[in-house]
Amino acid sequence: MGFGTGITAGALLADPGLKTRVVAELLPSVVRGAAFFAGNLGAATDPRLEIRVGDGRQDLLRRSERYDLVTLEPPPPSAAGVANLYSRDFYELVRARLEPDGLMAQWWPLPTQNDEDSRSLVRSFLDVFRHASAWSTELHEVLLIGSQGPIELDGARIAARYSQPAVRSVLEEVGVESPEALLATWVTDRAGLERYAGDAMPVTDDRPLIEHAAWVRRGEFERVLPRLLALATDVPLPAGDPLRSAVEAERRELQGFYRFSLRAMAGDRDEAGAALREVLDHDPQNPYYLWVAYGVTPAS
Repeated sequence: MGFGTGITAGALLADPGLKTRVVAELLPSVVRGAAFFAGNLGAATDPRLEIRVGDGRQDLLRRSERYDLVTLEPPPPSAAGVANLYSRDFYELVRARLEPDGLMAQWWPLPTQNDEDSRSLVRSFLDVFRHASAWSTELHEVLLIGSQGPIELDGARIAARYSQPAVRSVLEEVGVESPEALLATWVTDRAGLERYAGDAMPVTDDRPLIEHAAWVRRGEFERVLPRLLALATDVPLPAGDPLRSAVEAERRELQGFYRFSLRAMAGDRDEAGAALREVLDHDPQNPYYLWVAYGVTPAS
């Protein structure tokens, strides 16, 4: 839901196992603008992707189709008219359109709202999906994954899917260089999210609390990210899973990158530099680390 730059839609093209791919986009001009963005794999003109121009929520209401995955990346919730894509009512609609083992993936932009509004956003999600987890997609963003049934992580199965050339290519391009690195983006489970949301009021269609926040609030990112990381839980791989030890090593590296970023934002150059050097000692050519730290990629 929402075409945006087309990068998420393009990523769907990389997975040969998907049979039907549908994107709902409100504005035709957004789809036409896809040619100006790199990394979307030509999604706007690829015949394997059906693009429906119109309101995505209304599309779910009007049609009875059911999906294995519903994912969206709308504007931040503080943008006018967008809160109804972050509300409990909307999540209930998505749940009704998912297959029994289907997944919902919601973008959570950390810097665009204060801590209290973030807690309400998470509460809305938890009120609807019995099973929920949080995954880091990049420094400033988190992905909430929800389902009605438990999500069991299987390292061997994930490694097999990662090994598909097109899938591997799109993930390596953004710094996810192995199945272990992919699993290392796990942040926390439902219990951790419950602790974070606490007694926050949920966002509902008739109570769009988060819509009235400022677009970006100074210093809020430095409040929200540490609170979330403090609730991190172990990646729920079985004890004998062959990827388990390597995942933990990748996770320590990623957490070191978070330390660098937060210390840099706080103006502590010495600690930030030490943390970054440690990270790059382990992974000196990671395109994401280099892009955030220096504004360059290995090809540059």
